[in-house]
Amino acid sequence: ASGPYGRFCLFPNDANRRYLLVGTGTGITPYRAMLPQLESLMRDRGVEVVLVQGARNPGELLYGDEFRAFADAHPGFRYMPCLSRELPDAASPHAHADVRHGYVQAALEELQPDPEHDTAYLCGNPDMVDACFELLKQRGLAIGRIRREKYVSNK
Repeated sequence: ASGPYGRFCLFPNDANRRYLLVGTGTGITPYRAMLPQLESLMRDRGVEVVLVQGARNPGELLYGDEFRAFADAHPGFRYMPCLSRELPDAASPHAHADVRHGYVQAALEELQPDPEHDTAYLCGNPDMVDACFELLKQRGLAIGRIRREKYVSNK
């Protein structure tokens, strides 16, 4: 197996120290495909990865269990679900210290994007992508270090 390929993929010449991956809805899917490459980059280059996933409630966290398990197995990978409406019950496997109540934009700001060392990927709801893009530009990230893909629901 190989890939993913196209515009929205990890670039072999990246020299960043941290990836900020932000996604909502099915926009989280490309990050699942990137996990093997990210695992290699964490091992070989020592990069850190933060995956910020937005959903309304825990039941809408597409691949949430896989991302949580990956984070548990890889110290360089942090998984931050952001739930806009309903937080998980305290006894739920979705309840952990990195769960946030609110939107991904607030979590992204909390991570203090670093223009010298971060590369960001934004995928999902067009309004979220636009808001995060503006936030990252305001924090000084070069446009070339912000990679975007907008997904529009057919509902």
